[in-house]
This record gives sequence, structure tokens and C-alpha cells, in this order.
Amino acid sequence: MKKVLYFFGLLLLVPAFISCVEDLGNDTVAEINEIEISGIEESYSVIAKQETLVINPEVKGSLSASDESNLSYEWFLCDNGITDHNHYTIGTERNLSYFIESTPANYTLYFSVLDNSTGIKWEKEATLSVVSPMVRGFYLFGDKADGSVAMDFLSFIEGRDTSVVKDVFVNTKNLKGAKNAVFTGYYVNEEMVNMWVMSESGSYQVDKSASSTEVKELDVMSNPGSFIFPTVPVSQPQQVMDIHPYPYAKTNTNRARGARILFTKDNVFATGMMTLPEAYGNPINCYKAASADLFKPSKYILYKDNAASVSGVCMFDETNHCFVRVNSMSSYTAPTYCVKLSNTGTPFYFDQNQYSPVRSLVYGQNGYGNAGRSYALMNNENGEYFVYQIMVSSYSSITAQAAYTIDMSVAEEFAKADFYTFFSMQPIVLYSVGAKLYAYDYARNECKLVNTFDGNITYLSMDYESNNDPKHIWIATYNGSAGKVYGYSIADNQNAINVTPVEHEVFDTDIKVVKMEYRNHA
Repeated sequence: MKKVLYFFGLLLLVPAFISCVEDLGNDTVAEINEIEISGIEESYSVIAKQETLVINPEVKGSLSASDESNLSYEWFLCDNGITDHNHYTIGTERNLSYFIESTPANYTLYFSVLDNSTGIKWEKEATLSVVSPMVRGFYLFGDKADGSVAMDFLSFIEGRDTSVVKDVFVNTKNLKGAKNAVFTGYYVNEEMVNMWVMSESGSYQVDKSASSTEVKELDVMSNPGSFIFPTVPVSQPQQVMDIHPYPYAKTNTNRARGARILFTKDNVFATGMMTLPEAYGNPINCYKAASADLFKPSKYILYKDNAASVSGVCMFDETNHCFVRVNSMSSYTAPTYCVKLSNTGTPFYFDQNQYSPVRSLVYGQNGYGNAGRSYALMNNENGEYFVYQIMVSSYSSITAQAAYTIDMSVAEEFAKADFYTFFSMQPIVLYSVGAKLYAYDYARNECKLVNTFDGNITYLSMDYESNNDPKHIWIATYNGSAGKVYGYSIADNQNAINVTPVEHEVFDTDIKVVKMEYRNHA
């Protein structure tokens, strides 16, 4: 604890243990009221814009005991700047209750007590770590009731309860109609980190810094023409729709360091970034390098989702109704294109023209369990649905593993589903119709209505990115004015469907969530 002596407006230097002051004019000695401050810890840690710093110190005087009528108090923060640091007063009462608005950083916290009669000031200091709530968790991306784009953040902080940071998106461009949000993870070069929001109004890169508690659009690099350099004609203007691979696992967030696949409105681009910055060349949705004969790609891309790097990619050609593989991805200057997959039809054909009617891809998903196999939901014009299981082992090794037919008489309202998601440990697909959540075992041909929520389901997805748990599910609902996010779990049981809510995983939000995007990077 520090003490500073002020006497008749002049600063007097006193020894550390001085207890009296000599009055030279009257040859008398004035005894000093020694102030003792206790109840302040050496360090504190609080979450910015989420928590209130509460400290109730004890102040005792050697002369006036606990009489505080002659004492003044001040709490202030020092931002520890080397050359031009600043002090911020955050309280003038003995007891501190301060909602943390400060920028995430490390501060020094000071509590000072001034004896008004003598001018002596006593100080106690502590370290204060203001932690960003947006280092690890899920962006909740969607729309407000008026249709404007908005974002909350579902914050995971070790040792704290999971909480929702509300309204973190600064919608300066008045974006409308939320579509997608992507955080790509990171690599050594920070410029390889991307975060994008996609809406009906356009797609923008946004501020990715977790040191801020706001997410803002960025003008720089929001035009895809600044990092896509095709030599063949492509449709303009280009608009970013998705970027793969997504961050992988609780502790591995840099999977996108070696290869990235970028979807625009009409095309697919790929690049490798081990030695070069993120840049894309010609579209890869073609069958010859640098070809202008481009097929229409499905918006889904298949790869092993239990691996720390992408070692093979499979897509669906909607123009020619067939599955294809990408030949390789090393850099934006390398000739990258697609190769049609062919097989004998066991257990299914990659070429969907082999079937009558021809089958189309409805939904595609990558899995964590069963060695990271991928899933394709197919249908035809007769209203029949099929599930394909595909293993993408490498760029040159992609195999058809299993095929199932959906029994539409058992899978209630399957064709009406708004969302699908596959459980990778068992042959079970979950799907939603309005407010209803179903689970269907397509091997045992059993369907179960899991729950009917108070509000339509707006988002449904398995979650293994954040917790390495292939059994976890996120569900978002919206009732027209307010939304909720639910955590559910599905049992790894080959004989029964058992989907249950996770205790304490119900979170309120003001937005209609259309995407939950995981991040784990400061």
C-alpha cells in the first residue's frame, strides 16, 4: 500500500513508517491518521461488457477508527501504456461496483483514500485482466424482427457459465437478409484469417479481432476481385457465399492453413497457403485447367471432418448430375480442376444419370465419427429420397461406402423438411419441419418426433467443432419476436433413438438465427 502526504497544498516526502508530522510554527507534533486498507485481492479477472467488478474494501484509521466522514475515495484504472498511458476514474465511493466497459487488456487497478484534514493520500493497487468474451464460442448470425442483419455471441470462457453477448454486430451498411457467416480459423500469417458475413444485401469481410466486443464490416478486401484473379471469363459481380474448411475441434483452429475452398454465387475457387498468401485463380468447377466451360456446382462440399487438414475434396456437378473430385490444391497458380468419379454402382453410382429418374443432391454434410465419412441426401422427381455415405480419403481416393432408401411412409414429413443434419456415429438423420424436430434411423427404419418447440426451427446442426463430441446438436428457434438456442444430445445407440436436451443449454437471443459459426482464436 502506498501513502502520499499533502500538507497545506505542498507534497511532503515521508518515510514509509512515519506516524506523526512536526508543526514547525508551533513546535508541536501532529499525529497522522494511519489508514489501513484491506479486502482487495492482488488480481482480478472480469469479462468485458458481461461482468461487474465488485470490491468492498475495509478502511480503518489509527485515529478516527472507521469514521469515514473525513475521507474521500477514488478508484481508477491505468492502461499500462509505456509512453502515454491513461488513467480512468471508475468510482468515487468506498465500495466499487463497476460494469466493465473497458477494452479487453491488462490494467492496473488503484484504490486511493484521501484524508481531507491532512491531505495524505493512501493507495492500494491490484492487477485487472479484462477478458474478451469473444475469444471462444459461437457467432449467432441472423436477422432482427425488421429484417436487418444482427449478431450475438455465445461465449465460452473457462471457469464461467456460458453466456450470450447481445448485439455485437455494427451494421453500418444496413445489411438485410442474413444468409451465412464464416470464420476460417487461422495460421501463422494473421492476414490468412477471414471472417465473412453473407446477406441478401451483399457479402463483407468483418473485423475478426477478439480484442473488440464489436463486429464491423470492412471495406478492404470485401470485393472478391481483390483476391480472385481468373484468366477466364467469370460471372460478375462475384459474391462470396461460403469458405471451407471450417475450424476444427476445440484446440485445433488452423485447419484452413493448407487449403481453402471458396464458393461464390456461381463458381468454386481453391488455393493452398503454406507458402503464399490467400489468393485464388481460375474457377475449379470445370474438367480442364483454365477452362471457361464451367458446370454449376452444388453449394455443398465433402471432405473428412475429423482430420486436422484437408487431404481430398468431393463436390456435386448439378449440370451433369454427378459427383466429382478436385485434382489437387497447392496454390492459386496451380492448375486445379475437377475429375468425374466413376464406379460399378455398388453400393451406388457416382454418376446419377445411371438412375431413372436422375437423382439430385438435396443436402451434403461432413462427419466426425466413422473415420470422418461424409453424407449426401439425394432425391428424384418421383419424390424418393436416398442417403449415400462417402469416404473422401484423399484427392485420388474417394469411395462409395453405403446407400439407403428413405421409407417415406415412416419418415414423417421428410420431404417437407426445412433442415437436415446427420449423426455420424449411427445411421440417423435429424430433420425439422416448422417447429417440429424429428429423428429417423434409416437403417432400422424408425422415426421419432423428438420435440415441438415454441417457435419454428431456423437452424439445426451437429456440433463437434467446439467440443470434439459428435453427439452434440445445436437447435435455434424463432417465434416472430424472440429466439432461443438449445443444446441437445443424441445417444450413440444402434438399437434406439434417444435425443435429449442438455441441461443449462437454453439461451435467449433477439434474432432469428440462420447460422451458428464456431471460433476459437484470440
